[in-house]
Amino acid sequence: MGKWTKKSLVPPAAPDAAEHVAVEDLARLAEGTVGTVERVQLLRHINCCQQCYEILHLTLQQAALETPMKPAAQPWWKTKAAYALAAAMILIFVIGGQFAFVYLSRAPRFISATVDLDQNLRDVLLADDALRFGEGARLTRLLAALQQKGIDVKHLKLAVLAKPYYQKKSLFGPREVLHIRIENDVAYLVVAEVQ
Repeated sequence: MGKWTKKSLVPPAAPDAAEHVAVEDLARLAEGTVGTVERVQLLRHINCCQQCYEILHLTLQQAALETPMKPAAQPWWKTKAAYALAAAMILIFVIGGQFAFVYLSRAPRFISATVDLDQNLRDVLLADDALRFGEGARLTRLLAALQQKGIDVKHLKLAVLAKPYYQKKSLFGPREVLHIRIENDVAYLVVAEVQ
């Protein structure tokens, strides 16, 4: 209001008018809550009346002194909350990125072993002619037999035989071993003779 009044109000050179503007109207003019038509009328009077001009001028000066200056509004990205959010996101990416790297770069679990073919393993291999067997009693028995042999396997989805197994009839024949490779819960089995 101060800039506006300095441009539009000029101290009157003429003597005071006979009637003065009510103090309430001057206060509304200082607050800027008067309509356009009423403002024009009040400003005409103030330009002609020294006393009303001085009252309005003193009112505006006191209002300027009493009104504390508000700091200019900052953009949202310069607030403390925005900086805290940015710092939290950086921490999430730094810490989470390390865990993601470790998780994504680790090698799949791979187990390789060679065990003597005992009667439990022979029974599992002779139970059926199928070269692939999934969930069921045969796979459960194979898992139990491998765990008894000390192979650290917790779960199997599938077992695959390289070729069908047929038991040898000789008591003193060559010793048989089972080569096992377990990858992604799938057991690949190969029976071999050892001299």
